[in-house]
Amino acid sequence: MVSALALGACETTTTSEERPKPSPEQTENRINSAIEKALQDAENRGNKQESLLLLEQIYKRNSADPVVAARFARALREDEQLNKARLVLKPHTTGKKAHPDTLTEMAMVHLGLGDYQSAEETARESIALNPDQGRAFLALGTALDAQNRHEQAEEAFRQGLSHWKGDPAPILNNLALNLASQGNLKESLNVLEKARSLSPRRMEIERNYRIISTLYETSSGQSRRSFAPPPPAPSHKPDAPESLKNKIVIPAPATEKVENAEVEKVEKETLEEIQNLEEPAAPAQTSPSPKKRRLND
Repeated sequence: MVSALALGACETTTTSEERPKPSPEQTENRINSAIEKALQDAENRGNKQESLLLLEQIYKRNSADPVVAARFARALREDEQLNKARLVLKPHTTGKKAHPDTLTEMAMVHLGLGDYQSAEETARESIALNPDQGRAFLALGTALDAQNRHEQAEEAFRQGLSHWKGDPAPILNNLALNLASQGNLKESLNVLEKARSLSPRRMEIERNYRIISTLYETSSGQSRRSFAPPPPAPSHKPDAPESLKNKIVIPAPATEKVENAEVEKVEKETLEEIQNLEEPAAPAQTSPSPKKRRLND
């Protein structure tokens, strides 16, 4: 009996001593998982600064991973740190190391810096590597729009919609602005209606909807007036001399002049608003300036 107990104790000790230690890779994975969990919690609470710090930790531990680099760079861009975002992305955007995620994010950074030609070229490179990317088409369309190539931009936005994953509000918003710039106001409003229904809390979309609605109503009002029948010719007084009958000029009513002036003013201001609309995200569209209404993401 004593021998059996002693043997059992010996076996317990041996099992404990021989328990394998986690490998460095396993330890690394556990740490990464813990940081990811903390990041998810910070994002759920809407704490962007804490999320950015945690993403930086993940990046420093995995700087060779292009997906991690793109994720960190996007957070930097949204925090208006465009130059730092570009440095993070650069090693993953050339040669054999080029990756679709980092190329797409670099295109977004170029948009934010106002370098639309580079944004277009980089977005095309990304699409060539992986054509199933909605965000790459969003970047391409926004870059083309900024260069006044509106028809090509519309095609890019529509292609992006067919590949989009997640909330499509950013690309719907930019497509709507593109259509408005081409004069397709009714279709633009239809697209914004869809975006509003999918993302009712996006203030940029609400603002764009109000602006384009005003422009559409103004345009419709002018069309109705242009098709209205002309007023009857004024009758001349019986005693008016024959030589003056064809020289009488009746001025337009003052109220109509005021109305036309107001319409022209509203239309001019609204057109200026729409011409200044530009994107998804940062000053100069790196970090979207508060006056711009395009969404890059």
